Amino acid sequence: MKKYQGTNKISNIFESKNQVITNLVIPKGKEIPAHHVPYTVVVVPVKGKIIFSGENFEEEIKPGIIVRMQPDEKHKLFALTDSEIMVIKSHLAN
Repeated sequence: MKKYQGTNKISNIFESKNQVITNLVIPKGKEIPAHHVPYTVVVVPVKGKIIFSGENFEEEIKPGIIVRMQPDEKHKLFALTDSEIMVIKSHLAN
């Protein structure tokens, strides 16, 4: 077992061939523009409230509510409050 800790700023806290875990800090009112990545993605809110938008999808997420996406799903985020999330990007076996 190994412990990894967020840095209270945008940074990758773990990287391997098949997985990247990013600590993402988003100040209130800031938007992360629409983008996509070639990974299966799990977004885990740590604090705050975020509007998470995708194609035909817009939800408020906060601690206790996660989002899981397939590779290359386009999405964007808007921070309603000062927010922090963990983004887990993985290449999964078929």
